[in-house]
Amino acid sequence: IRDRYVGTKNFSQIFTDPTISGPFMKIFLWNFTYAALSVLFTFVIGLSFALVLNNNSLRGRSLYRTLLIIPWAIPAFISVLIWKNGFFNETYGIINKFIVSGLLNKEAIQWMTNPFWAKIAVLIVNTWLGFPYMMTVSLGALQSIPDELYEAASIDGASKNQRFWKITFPLLMTTVAPLLVGSFAFNFNNFVNIYLLTGGGPAIPNTSTPAGATDILISYTYKLAFEAGRGQDFGFASAISILIFFIVAGISLVNFRISGSFEEVNR
Repeated sequence: IRDRYVGTKNFSQIFTDPTISGPFMKIFLWNFTYAALSVLFTFVIGLSFALVLNNNSLRGRSLYRTLLIIPWAIPAFISVLIWKNGFFNETYGIINKFIVSGLLNKEAIQWMTNPFWAKIAVLIVNTWLGFPYMMTVSLGALQSIPDELYEAASIDGASKNQRFWKITFPLLMTTVAPLLVGSFAFNFNNFVNIYLLTGGGPAIPNTSTPAGATDILISYTYKLAFEAGRGQDFGFASAISILIFFIVAGISLVNFRISGSFEEVNR
């Protein structure tokens, strides 16, 4: 077989072939949304629990901390399969059983066949898996903030909200901001959760590639290389892999520079 020079064909068809460009842009936008919302939800929930556990007057803090860290301690693939088969199963899942035969008396949610609910399911599971890490990081950062700052602020008449936004949050972000960037990059390429929970589905119609509504770029690349209906399209999958590299590198560079502004708090 005579070799052919492909050049930039695999890159150009992303933008010139309508059956590829349309689904690709949906996956591209969802990938950013999925990563951003995952970081936001895990950080907000983790920080909320950290603020509660940082209260020295709270009884049973060690017990609560142990219970809240369980989702992080259990292997992710086991948790994902439990959520998929135990909670999000459309026939006998716990959530649909409660909705159909419980107090709500509503129709069952199509967790795996409806694009909107499939995305909600993915975000719920990723938040469940990620908030213990954010809680642990935030708790460590909170305990490093000197109590004298809060005492001085109280003497000056600062309210709890003012103390949080003027003292706690800026000093917290000095430590946590780079970790948020890392978390974004991790979720941007979080293949395991997507593939095990929804398999990237449900499928996007009118496309010549195996694109799904919950696919992110890395799961889409895997399908192209190993599950494509038109064969193992390693060339196109490699082109998208290169794009993923530049996207993650660019986002990390920009966000690390932005997060560097928080270092001014210590000056």
